[in-house]
Amino acid sequence: MRDCIPAVVDTDLLFTPLKLRNVTLRNRLLRSATYEGLGDPQGFPRAELGAVYTTLAQGGVGAIITGFVYVSQAGRAMQPGQCGMDADDKIAAWKQIVQQVKRSDPEVRLFLQLAHAGRQTRRAATGLPVAGVSARPCSYFRQRVHVLTDAEIETIIDEFGMAAARARQAGFDGVQIHGAHGYLVHQFLSPWTNNRSDRWANRSLFLEETVRAVKRTCGPDYPVLVKLSAADDNFPGIRIENAIATVKRLEPLGVDAVEISYGTMEYALNIIRGKCPVDLALQVNPLFNRIPRLVRGLWKALRAKAYLARFIPFEENYNAVAAGRIKAATSLPILAIGGFRSREGMLECMRGQGVDGISLSRPLICEPDWPRKLQRGAGGKSACCNCNSCTIQCDSRQSLRCYRRKKEPA
Repeated sequence: MRDCIPAVVDTDLLFTPLKLRNVTLRNRLLRSATYEGLGDPQGFPRAELGAVYTTLAQGGVGAIITGFVYVSQAGRAMQPGQCGMDADDKIAAWKQIVQQVKRSDPEVRLFLQLAHAGRQTRRAATGLPVAGVSARPCSYFRQRVHVLTDAEIETIIDEFGMAAARARQAGFDGVQIHGAHGYLVHQFLSPWTNNRSDRWANRSLFLEETVRAVKRTCGPDYPVLVKLSAADDNFPGIRIENAIATVKRLEPLGVDAVEISYGTMEYALNIIRGKCPVDLALQVNPLFNRIPRLVRGLWKALRAKAYLARFIPFEENYNAVAAGRIKAATSLPILAIGGFRSREGMLECMRGQGVDGISLSRPLICEPDWPRKLQRGAGGKSACCNCNSCTIQCDSRQSLRCYRRKKEPA
């Protein structure tokens, strides 16, 4: 009996409230931002999105962070079903979704993730020139990049602030600023893309000013989360020391928590790890499926093996150590995302690394009720098999779903 006691206590740790600066979450499990593909062509959220979030809330998470939402037309990503919060006329649609979820579960907390793609998009998606911190193009999107002027940068900062104000009007409990995965905030933070000589050469300044803009429009007590990549695969790129310095710059700004991820879209599979369904990617990704079939076949035969070799293999808790190093250097609450597939793995991250909360994405695509199962003492292992079919289909016109859920043990 004595051997059972620590496990019970540790399991309860996942389901103790997480008190942040301006908001308290009912437990330590968050649904990390996950693209749902449920925006209409103008970026209005479709009604089905409310059902997705309601299912997640009923599944037991303490908080839901929406899929990335663009703050301006120029900041749209290439995914056709991305939602926006770039205009006042979108507030009502988002408000209906928030109210639907809150009616079902008043205790769950909802955060709108605000993003600008920067150079990680296509002109065909935005109808506008692709813009970035510098002229360096993205090797994945292969678009010519317009270098943002000082005035354009200030406009984008204001757009983040206005989008956050709309989120507050819609009833969201807070926002998350997407500063990871190679999108615009990340581009300012990284020496790979930020080679500017003006005041924006101060690489964390854009993020700091964006946080300040949100606080100006929403008030100092409105909850703000930030998502960062602890490192990436470019050289020179972001390293853990840079991430620590950035987080420390956020400490006096009233940020509630920082979520730690990894990587950029130039090495997209290193963000998520796991299998690479090459045939599916060549079929649905608009960057590849317009290439003549013969050329795709030759690439697969001659180059695919070398291409796949550059990606990092999946392992559980793959960002936990980085999150722990950042946690040790800051007073801010730290959330970790990446490869959590077991109860013990999550508890070890919290016990061993001191991380305050665990963010989940693919496990909740596969099992939206996994937190509820864990709370009941079941479902110690996630049913997600890391096949990444759900991730690859994000580049198609399909909405989010699990394609190859493992059968539950008998």
